[in-house]
Amino acid sequence: MDRLSSFMNLMKNEYIKIYKKTSTRILLVIFLAVCICFAPLMKLINVLAIKELGLDYDTAAMHAEEIEDQKKTLEKAADDSDDPQLIAAKLEMCDAVDTESEWQFRALVKAMASQEKQEVQMLTMFCTLDDWRGFCSYSADNAYSEGEKWSYEYKLKHDIGYGEEYEKQNAIIDSVAAAMNGETETGLGGSGLSDTDMVAIGKYQLENEIYDNTSTKGGSLLNIAIDTDLGFWDVFLKSPFIVTLIGVVMVVLAGSTVAGEFSQGTIKFLLINPVTRGKILTAKYLTVLSMGILMIITLMVVNIPMIGICFGFDGFSAPYLAVKDGEVIKQSSFVYLFKLYMLASVEIIVTTTLSFMISSLLRSTALAIVSGFVVRSIGPSIVSIMGMLKLDWGRYFIFANTDVLAISNGESTFPQHTVGFALGVVAVHLVVFLLTAWDGFTRRSV
Repeated sequence: MDRLSSFMNLMKNEYIKIYKKTSTRILLVIFLAVCICFAPLMKLINVLAIKELGLDYDTAAMHAEEIEDQKKTLEKAADDSDDPQLIAAKLEMCDAVDTESEWQFRALVKAMASQEKQEVQMLTMFCTLDDWRGFCSYSADNAYSEGEKWSYEYKLKHDIGYGEEYEKQNAIIDSVAAAMNGETETGLGGSGLSDTDMVAIGKYQLENEIYDNTSTKGGSLLNIAIDTDLGFWDVFLKSPFIVTLIGVVMVVLAGSTVAGEFSQGTIKFLLINPVTRGKILTAKYLTVLSMGILMIITLMVVNIPMIGICFGFDGFSAPYLAVKDGEVIKQSSFVYLFKLYMLASVEIIVTTTLSFMISSLLRSTALAIVSGFVVRSIGPSIVSIMGMLKLDWGRYFIFANTDVLAISNGESTFPQHTVGFALGVVAVHLVVFLLTAWDGFTRRSV
């Protein structure tokens, strides 16, 4: 018990030393500012992007404008047309469409592309009678793809109409249809899920009436469609990617914790205490490491209210759906997000340990911090070069395994790179770093 109390006092003293430094306070203020400003900044970018691209439009007004343009085009083509009755039928279709109805505008698109007067007249009848079931039945019978046929048949079978009441169901149906056709979005704003997984998850949502799902909002921070109306989970699931900033702070803190004692001459007073050098080194390491963990927790806790204020709490309780062995698994989105933070924290632990080792080997604080930044900066570049040269043994290099979050998303430089392998490589390197730090500190003369 006395040994534990003595060790805790060592850690307490280390906390006091760290917080007394002006550089530490400045870094923590910057870190808190980033935590607080992340959500407002994302909101500002989102609003400006939508405004700049002209996406904050009135759908009904846009439909009305397009219909007017279509009518003008048809009227100009009427004199030279070989089938004036077809033109007349299409003009009648334009007048029959309700600009606020999504399915009627889809019917209009079909009619304008048709070269059959009877088909145009049938679509016009559906619009005049506001018969969305007739439209769906006709579209299913004349579908051009498996996804399109399934979507219309599903809507008919489960009586899912159009309008705000069925907006979420229709969005899921459309995403499943697109996946069945191999049209899943994979670029900016894409979910990163395969077509098969998208189909399985979408059907699971429809069957279980789960209309909010966060698994389609994953991916890296750069893989976000800022030109769409973002929600709570669109932004919150990107927050683990700013953990990199904590790595910068940890290089400074870990780089100065041991080297600073030697450069300032305070190491002599520390070693006067009847405590082994091993315990002193362990206390310093755990103190710095715990600060990194506290910053990760702070990042997560601060972002919940800030993102909610900026983007609203709609879908706050939405589950995270994933596919494992062909079966859809449901879990809490917060549990999944916690896993993301834990994966992101691996890079923090490696950065902290590496900088701590360098600090234990050098007497100059500035040199230890600069060395930490240099090694941390050139590491990823070396990995990229290895990847371009197809040097597969580069996967054993520590910096090829620190970004476990990217590896879990399948974004590794090396093929078939798994999270388990990365954690194994990281564990081996951490042992080497800590043994080197221990050897350097315990053997060093004062």
